[in-house]
Amino acid sequence: MRISYNQPGFIPWGGFFARLLYSDNMVLLDDTLLARGFTYVNRNRIKGPSGEVWISVSLKRKGRGRQMIKDLEIYEKRRWAKDFCLTLQHFYAQSLYLEPIHSEIKTILETSEESFLSLALSLLKLLKEKFLIAKNYVLQSDMGISGKGSELLVSIAKELGADEILMPYFSRKTVDWTPFRRENIRVHFLRYDPSQYPQFWGPFLKRLSALDLFLCCGPAGRKVIEEGSYLYE
Repeated sequence: MRISYNQPGFIPWGGFFARLLYSDNMVLLDDTLLARGFTYVNRNRIKGPSGEVWISVSLKRKGRGRQMIKDLEIYEKRRWAKDFCLTLQHFYAQSLYLEPIHSEIKTILETSEESFLSLALSLLKLLKEKFLIAKNYVLQSDMGISGKGSELLVSIAKELGADEILMPYFSRKTVDWTPFRRENIRVHFLRYDPSQYPQFWGPFLKRLSALDLFLCCGPAGRKVIEEGSYLYE
């Protein structure tokens, strides 16, 4: 069995779905701390006339200190949700695929609670279905395994009976792989470098949310993900 790991994120880029596609299972690390400073957990990029447009989910932070991702709550959710929907309508009004996904996103926003994790998971599920990806993911918190670094990832792999893991290409030189070798767990890496697809608003940009990919290409976006995925050992 091959598994991958990722912190649950808001409308992540195609590389997230590439690793999901090439894994038997993905573990969403929701029982980990939200990073200080910049993080992709609660923000990602779409595209507008001037280029990248950052969309961030406002989080309740005052008096809460460092928070686990599973405990994050959205700040002024109703206002934020309204702004997000209007932003999508504004920049993707010409998309053939804006409806019904916009209606589905609006329903998710209206029915979800203030939990950031609930919102992120609902949007992940929606995009996964739109790209016709049937692979599953499991929450770290449901497994009851905590920790950090390589030891956490090894513990998760052993609990799931995985003999292979799939990691982002950039992690090759930043993570200690010794604990995996000790447990005879093979490490593979995936580099995601999508080819150019037709986008709105000027020159092609690579590192956008997969929501941009769907709104530009529809279900055919899955082929872009597949062709932009390169596996290494």
